[in-house]
Amino acid sequence: MSFGSGLSATTSVVLLLLIASLSFLPLSALAAEPKLRFGSNGEFKILQVADMHFADGKSTPCLDVLPSQVKGCSDLNTSAFIHRMILAEKPNLIVFTGDNIYGPDATDAAKSLNAAFAPAIASNIPWAAVLGNHDQESTLSREGVMKHIVGLKNTLSQVNPPEAKSIDGFGNYNLEVGGVKGSSFENKSALNLYFLDSGDYSTVPSIPGYGWIKASQQFWFERTSSKLKQATTPERTCTGACILSYSITRIC
Repeated sequence: MSFGSGLSATTSVVLLLLIASLSFLPLSALAAEPKLRFGSNGEFKILQVADMHFADGKSTPCLDVLPSQVKGCSDLNTSAFIHRMILAEKPNLIVFTGDNIYGPDATDAAKSLNAAFAPAIASNIPWAAVLGNHDQESTLSREGVMKHIVGLKNTLSQVNPPEAKSIDGFGNYNLEVGGVKGSSFENKSALNLYFLDSGDYSTVPSIPGYGWIKASQQFWFERTSSKLKQATTPERTCTGACILSYSITRIC
């Protein structure tokens, strides 16, 4: 199911929760060389792509377009739009925030996922993804979809945090962004991005509708946040800027 504008206009909303902290974290909490880092201009740009609803490519027609636009309009319009946005914005990270494919219209989930993320993969820019409520409605389970995403080129997505023995959903993880190379914050984590799986649909008979964040995910979030705070270097306190943490999930 593709939309003429290139991105869908569903009722799904992405929640970006901004949390400020008071000091920078040592890079020991990161890999030796962070995969993500602020640029020399002090900026870190994220291109967010929500609700592509990608299906079978050229054979999937557009919805919600003018009659004169129907002919020749397909999933490929979405791909072209995302490609243009990448070229125009030149982001440091591309984040796909769910309903990446529309399961009921996708005859082969793996092929649809490959095509949906193709513009990001071709750009050689790091990218990450979380799931919506439609991603698992094709030929792959919710876990299978996330495992397939993790295996794609240039992605920083994770199925789940390795340290979490038991956690609800698939696609819960966090990514840390290092400071400007050559600056006093080069070995600090200046930005932390949390990705959370809000599920698909309610599994509680008395509560209809969509799923939600579970206690196990909240526990992991709080524990991870606490560990990062404990790793804070006391003498490096925030003056003009603070650590930023974003929680990237979906509320449908």
